[in-house]
Amino acid sequence: MSPRTLAPLIVSLALASLFFWTSLTKAADPGAFMAAIGDYGLVWEPLLGLAAWSVIGMELVAVAGLGLRRRWGAAVAIGLLLVFLAVLGYGISLGLDIECGCFGSGRESQGLTLQQAFGLDLALLAASTWLWWTQRAGSRTLETKRELPVHLPAEEAEQTEEAGQK
Repeated sequence: MSPRTLAPLIVSLALASLFFWTSLTKAADPGAFMAAIGDYGLVWEPLLGLAAWSVIGMELVAVAGLGLRRRWGAAVAIGLLLVFLAVLGYGISLGLDIECGCFGSGRESQGLTLQQAFGLDLALLAASTWLWWTQRAGSRTLETKRELPVHLPAEEAEQTEEAGQK
């Protein structure tokens, strides 16, 4: 396996593993995750359960796509990370001193600060975007090779002579 194909495989599996782990920790204690979401003050309290399980579900969708090395898996990861960054940015701008809720633990000692989570999510966004782009570039190359005919200079010369003789 070449480095060109090995690097995207490693990044894809690493992202899938991380999203799988975060979704499991959130699902293991959904009450703590709902409380973490509620701390931001963005979701109406009766909808906290729906919001929490929606995030967990979308993370598992990203896991499936990334694990299968599908381009849509990277797109789902990018979408999730953009939402996470917007929420974290909101919390930082308000000066909230809360746990990010990234890993669903609900315990202050094990959680990340909002600033730490923002930095981590930026790095994950960069990795997901790179993965999406490399999958895009790879498919474009294959399409281009199939669609464009290849002419050798000798063939072009023969075709030109034949056209001139007619």
